[in-house]
Amino acid sequence: MKKVIIFLFLILLMACSNDVVGDSAGEKQETEDKAVEESSEETQSKSGITDEIVEISLATDFETIQQLPAGVLTKDIPYEKDTAQILFGLDELDESYQKELKNAVAPIADETDDPETIAKSLIYYAGSPSLAKIATDLENFEPSFKEPLLPRPEKVQNGGKIEGESHAYILLDASSSMLLESEGTQRMHIARQAVSSFAQTIGESSQVSLVAFGHKGDDSDQGKATSCSGIEEVYSLADYDDEAFTQSVNTIEAKGWTPLAAAIEKVSELSSNIEGHITIYIVSDGVETCDGDPVKAAETFAGNADNKTVNIIGFQVDQEAEAQLTKVADAGKGEYYAANNEEDLLSTIEYEWLPSTLDLVWAPVNKTPDGFDITYERQEVDELSYGLRDSMKRENHRFETVLDLLLEDEMITESVKQQIEEILSKREEEIKAWNEDLRETKRDAVVNKADEIKAKVDAWVKEMEAIKESVQ
Repeated sequence: MKKVIIFLFLILLMACSNDVVGDSAGEKQETEDKAVEESSEETQSKSGITDEIVEISLATDFETIQQLPAGVLTKDIPYEKDTAQILFGLDELDESYQKELKNAVAPIADETDDPETIAKSLIYYAGSPSLAKIATDLENFEPSFKEPLLPRPEKVQNGGKIEGESHAYILLDASSSMLLESEGTQRMHIARQAVSSFAQTIGESSQVSLVAFGHKGDDSDQGKATSCSGIEEVYSLADYDDEAFTQSVNTIEAKGWTPLAAAIEKVSELSSNIEGHITIYIVSDGVETCDGDPVKAAETFAGNADNKTVNIIGFQVDQEAEAQLTKVADAGKGEYYAANNEEDLLSTIEYEWLPSTLDLVWAPVNKTPDGFDITYERQEVDELSYGLRDSMKRENHRFETVLDLLLEDEMITESVKQQIEEILSKREEEIKAWNEDLRETKRDAVVNKADEIKAKVDAWVKEMEAIKESVQ
């Protein structure tokens, strides 16, 4: 019996021992698996080769450069600083910045000696922050010559220019309704263009003033008082200056109500001490909304004088507005013109007079871009192109600095460094090549556009001369 008991005890003891061994083995395996997993995660975290770096393209075609993101460690460099002209070479990079750049690229160099991968990492971290923008701006550059206003023959009527001093007050409606669109373009944008062209032409024979109304406050009840009283001469009566006038008209934004009467009264005040012929040209798309009486204001302005006139162009107005604006023009001894679209506005605002012989003689000079205009536009092209070139120089300076530091710390060999430099040098030369080609193309475009405008002006002069001969 004792033997049986001892035997059973031994069996039980062996079973317990096996359970302990099994548990130990399982725990050991779990520990080993966890260690492998942690080691893998640690390896991944130390790896510097990210998907973003792998996807960096070394291609130099224009489309690729346009899509190139700014370097991670260069994206905060201001555009003006990155593209500024380099006159006397580049200073050494700040030591802390050198270290930051090197530390960013070091994990990649530690992980691989593949020249292309390291070159991509340099572009990813230290590439130009401006390259994509400059390339796009250069590609999209168009000469900003203002198209000359050349009245169409069918718009020109027999008549003549007013003799003596002439002063033109252009009143531009900037009420909130001018925010509406005409064939996909905001009315205010169209009106600004038309007024600019008109001022350029009428400025050849008259002093010009630009008065804005409706551009203050807003179209709410709370904003009415500010809007109705906020009439402003944004370009004071003077000889026409293209740059100053364009800047003035571009500051006008459509916002509020329509103080048409008060705007006419404002011109009465501004011109009270002026001698000579005074003509008001109003561009508006609606009726008076500030409780004024524009008919009375126009009648008071024109009075019994032969030298004061109010002309109105109604831009896409309804019947009610057209009826009121017509009465205003009649009271001001002027004309009302209807403009239903952009083309109508641009042609109607030309106003109708027959150019004098002197005007026709000087038209090719006054209406055609001169040598200064052409030089200025070509300099704009050069600045973009040179900006791209100098941005590339700064980029290359950063690349060389990092490579020298990596070589110094023996993280890359001289051979690998040379291979990386060859890749980056080839990339730089290819970008420089199409940059220079694009620069020349755009410089030629400036001259071609100037020639195109001159041809239009010359054709217009011949047509006007023929009309003058036919009506004499």
